[in-house]
Amino acid sequence: MRLLTALLAVLLAGTATLAACGDGPDPPVTPTELPTTPEPVSGLPILGPALQDLQFEGAVQGRMTDSSATCVWIHGTTPDKGRLQLTVDGLVGNERHHIRVSVSGYSGPGSYDWDGVPGSGPEVTIELDSKVTGHATINVDSPGGSGDIDGTLTTPTIGRVSGTWECPGVPR
Repeated sequence: MRLLTALLAVLLAGTATLAACGDGPDPPVTPTELPTTPEPVSGLPILGPALQDLQFEGAVQGRMTDSSATCVWIHGTTPDKGRLQLTVDGLVGNERHHIRVSVSGYSGPGSYDWDGVPGSGPEVTIELDSKVTGHATINVDSPGGSGDIDGTLTTPTIGRVSGTWECPGVPR
C-alpha cells in the first residue's frame, strides 16, 4: 500500500507541474515592421514560341514571323528603375537571327522611346545578332505581352527593324 500511495503522490505532483506549464493565455502578437524602401523584385522569364511580324532592312533583309522568345519584366525599387527585356530568335529568309530589346524605366504597358539624352528618362535599346545596336520606339499593348516596335540600327552598320512583336505570355 505504501508503494501505491507513493506512486500516486508522484503522479499527482507531475500533473500539477504540467498544468502550471503552458496552457495560459498567449502573449500579444506584435506586428513586424515593413521596410520603408521596397526591395527590387525580378519577374520570372516567360519562354516559348511566339508569332512575330518583324521587317528587317539593311545588312539583314526580310521578314521574321515565327520565333522562340523570352520576355521578362524586372521590377525596380521605383517605377523608373524597372526594365523590360525581350529576346527573339527566328529565321529571316534562311538565316537565324537574334534580337534583344531592352526598355529601361519600364513601368507597364504604354509607349516608350528615348529622347537622346542619357539618363533623362526611359531608354529603348535594340541589338541585332549581338553585333549591331541602336535605339527604338516600342509600344506595349495592355496587358503587356505584345505590341509594335520601330528600331533604327546605327552601330556599326545602318539598318531597321519594325513591325509587331509578341511574347509567349505576359511578363509580370
